[in-house]
Amino acid sequence: MRVLDEALTATRRAARSSVMAVATIALLIPAVAAHAEDEPWADDPAVQAVLAQRQRGIEAMMAGTMSADTERYSTTFVANTPSNSVVPGEAMLKLFAAGTVRYAHVEQHIEYAGSHGPDMVVLMGEEIVVPGEGAANAGKRIHRRFTDVFRRENGEWRHDLRHANVISIE
Repeated sequence: MRVLDEALTATRRAARSSVMAVATIALLIPAVAAHAEDEPWADDPAVQAVLAQRQRGIEAMMAGTMSADTERYSTTFVANTPSNSVVPGEAMLKLFAAGTVRYAHVEQHIEYAGSHGPDMVVLMGEEIVVPGEGAANAGKRIHRRFTDVFRRENGEWRHDLRHANVISIE
């Protein structure tokens, strides 16, 4: 009987812990969602359009389907790259096409997003990339700081300037 009582007590304790864990998660989910909605740029349609465009570009990078259409570079796009070189848009697309630049994983953590007038949006933050097979540092997690500038060109948002620098390689 004592063994049965101990087992019952342990079961009740586990059930209470599970209930507490579920209650904690239930409380956190709305807080996380509210935080995402409370970003200063949540109500800025220009920023939201650029963020959606940037997400499509990141998805294309991970799928290996980079193109002028997925990246939406402006006619004057230029990047100061993590390899310490300045690369114009056409050359950047050739690097992607040749497989020199390839990513298995890309995640961006936006710390700032804002409209700078009616025709410019700036994104800044940290990104973590894992280069794909055949690329330099393939399989390693690379932490970088980045700044992306988008500008409206012929009525649509185009990626105009990029600066990224490596913080660490794991």
